[in-house]
Amino acid sequence: MNPIRLFRPQAALLLVLAGSLLGVPLAAASILGGAAQDPPTLIKHLRTEMSSKDAMRQESALMDVISLAKCTSACIVDLHSIQNKQIRIENDTDAGSIVNLEALAPDLLELYRRGLTDGHRLLALSALINVGNEMAIETLVQESSTMDRQSQRVKGLTQRSLVAFYLQRYPELTERAQRTNTFSLDDVQRVRITRARAAKKAIMNRS
Repeated sequence: MNPIRLFRPQAALLLVLAGSLLGVPLAAASILGGAAQDPPTLIKHLRTEMSSKDAMRQESALMDVISLAKCTSACIVDLHSIQNKQIRIENDTDAGSIVNLEALAPDLLELYRRGLTDGHRLLALSALINVGNEMAIETLVQESSTMDRQSQRVKGLTQRSLVAFYLQRYPELTERAQRTNTFSLDDVQRVRITRARAAKKAIMNRS
């Protein structure tokens, strides 16, 4: 498995990464208006816009994916890809993204690989991180050592974003990351196994 190497091991840096590199801020909501689209129609629309050869259409769709993915409570999202269109979203749990955007992960991964510009590739990266599809993100990790077509800027921000994603999702990795300045998908898998065993043990103790 490819290691995810940190730039610096300081805890302060790790906390900054986890807090600030997980996406573009949610678009500001304006006056209520317009009915929400049902998710399948919305997914189809976003996929169509992201596959466009027009740079502005791609960018607008990516910004919409990021805004929707970051909505974890009741919010209003102004769509960039449909003029004068808003989506009002309600959530009683305040946990996780409300709109399921997992189906867009392959499209986002492809845009990251072959986006029109560095800006588009970084927007696709931010969207992937915010959607949080771990299979797609693991693919990104595995490909990170062969990103010959990506600029140094994109490579550097990709590495920082991957570090932030995994340390936020698996804080158990932080101590090792600080000590060795690196961790890998093997380490991530070990944490998952440990968590699964602990959960199973807890269930057995309650029964």
